[in-house]
Amino acid sequence: MATRVAGSLCLATGVGEEMIVHSMKEYEEKAVSLALNPLKLQDLTNRLKASRLTCPLFDTARWVRNLDRAYFKMWNLYCSGQHPQPFKVTENDSEFP
Repeated sequence: MATRVAGSLCLATGVGEEMIVHSMKEYEEKAVSLALNPLKLQDLTNRLKASRLTCPLFDTARWVRNLDRAYFKMWNLYCSGQHPQPFKVTENDSEFP
């Protein structure tokens, strides 16, 4: 599970194609390659830092707003006597105040 989470995080930040490996041998080769090429490592670091400014993964305020929307929808379901059910949270949800 941890490898799938790490892979998802890499893909979300835009460095996944470069960083995801499929074996321990590939992992070791990638680590050695980056250790021996400080310019490539710095470029990768810079791109990862830059993605923090635009990547939804790092948008905490947006995440909190959407979590609030989910809680609001759950509360409305409960108050209206409905059973728990799946739903989607959308950013332009007119139900949410």
